[in-house]
Amino acid sequence: MVSSYVSYILAFVLFVATLYLLLRLQTTRADLQAVRIELDRCQLTLELSEDVGRFGSWHVDAKSNLVEWSDYVFDMHERRRSLGQPPLENAIQYYHPDDRPTVRDAVSLALDEGMDFEYRARILTENGNELPVLSRGTCQIYGDGAVLGIFGCFVDLSTPEERRFG
Repeated sequence: MVSSYVSYILAFVLFVATLYLLLRLQTTRADLQAVRIELDRCQLTLELSEDVGRFGSWHVDAKSNLVEWSDYVFDMHERRRSLGQPPLENAIQYYHPDDRPTVRDAVSLALDEGMDFEYRARILTENGNELPVLSRGTCQIYGDGAVLGIFGCFVDLSTPEERRFG
């Protein structure tokens, strides 16, 4: 008789635990949905800000040397998105030849020593237009001091008369 009570108690505890886990799962799903909505809002805000402020964001991954550009940076470079994200060296090739050493030095110091940077340079777009930009990069540092990557932005310094991309 005692063993049947133990079985009922265990079944009840298992039922309550399962019910609790289902409720927590439902709450977690609702929280995740709220985070997704907030992330979408932040992404849209960033895209609108980039358009209005004429700036674009980018990221360099220190391990792969792949560059990730925002939509506005693609527009600034007049690069088709279908070409994908460029490797770092290809991204540097968009700069005016006179500006490439400055860019290479800044990126190397950032990746090797974690040094943030800011410089003015000229981008040569896919269509051959010259676009003056301000570039700023800040390093993403891991807990052990290793550089994981560089987050940065471009600010379009061209005048409305000079702007031909879009």
